[in-house]
Amino acid sequence: MLLEMNAIPEFVKCLTYKDVDTQLSAARAIGNFAMDSYGRQKLFESKAMAPLVAQLEAKDENGKDAIEPRRAAILAIGKCASDRSSAVELCDIGALSKLLSLMDTHWKQLGQAAEDAVERLLQKSQSAKLWLRGEVDFEDRTSDGWFDMGVGRPYTSLTDLQKETINTNREVLLADASQDNRLKQLVEEVKGECASLGLTQIILDKRDIASTDIKKKCVVKIAEILSQRLGGSILYDKYMDFGYSTEIQRCKQLRKSNVVWVGDLKKAGCRHRAFLFKYLCDLVLPYLCRLERTKIERGAHVGHAWNVVKFFGDVDQEGQQKTYTVDLMHNVGSLYENGTDFNPADEWAAKYQRKDVYHFISLG
Repeated sequence: MLLEMNAIPEFVKCLTYKDVDTQLSAARAIGNFAMDSYGRQKLFESKAMAPLVAQLEAKDENGKDAIEPRRAAILAIGKCASDRSSAVELCDIGALSKLLSLMDTHWKQLGQAAEDAVERLLQKSQSAKLWLRGEVDFEDRTSDGWFDMGVGRPYTSLTDLQKETINTNREVLLADASQDNRLKQLVEEVKGECASLGLTQIILDKRDIASTDIKKKCVVKIAEILSQRLGGSILYDKYMDFGYSTEIQRCKQLRKSNVVWVGDLKKAGCRHRAFLFKYLCDLVLPYLCRLERTKIERGAHVGHAWNVVKFFGDVDQEGQQKTYTVDLMHNVGSLYENGTDFNPADEWAAKYQRKDVYHFISLG
């Protein structure tokens, strides 16, 4: 009833009052509105997100921190994050950064609530998850508008990133086939090739040997198409000679932005290929691909990324799920077993991921 009476703006206004009880009641009401998709849509349309984020710094009439109104705002944000559009906007307007700071607060009632709200935001905003965690998991399905802003910088909205002055040291990757015609063509090519290999929804739902074989062939085909599109393969110890930085700068100039549309790329390295591979797999082989990025922050391997795939029903002799690292750069299409408790990992898995001893070996 209150939603139909356009009451949301009034509750939003109450968030700005100095009286703590009024703030608290308003934040709780907004949280109740966010319980279902219709209410969340109304909150989104009413532009209630920004005032709600501001409530994370709520003060009382004496200028002291208002703990309970802040906690109510955190809980409301967690509910709003159930929709992707709301989660993305919340991250864009600073909710993620503020919640991360509240996770470390000495007020336990805020810290745990903030941690839960962050998890909800990351479930719906894969761009934010990649920024914060350096990984996007199997169940995290990317979609148009997904971007990778790289490492070592504060989280920034795509809109703001697109407005930044071109910087040779700044490189943001964007996958959006709704705007990027070359990417749209690539998506159609991948879908067509996978269909020709026998991939159907029925095959996707199966877990037998025959269906797993088709899925593996599709992974290899996507890897081959992607490699051909992005400059081909190169020997492992010659990677530094691949020389794709000029191509990155060309794409920036093409769009007059630090944001590189992946469809524009004609030559690219491991990070770019891993980003695009995850996007493509999520379209044709959902829930089977993971993107991981190295945790190191300096040296030749900063930003290095790779993909891990799995196939349901593909297990070892003890029933443990097998996973594979996909080679998109050197022996393109090769799947390196990551190992289980009973099966040793393929040496090339750590080698491609630049882990363990390979962490200290120069890309050159």
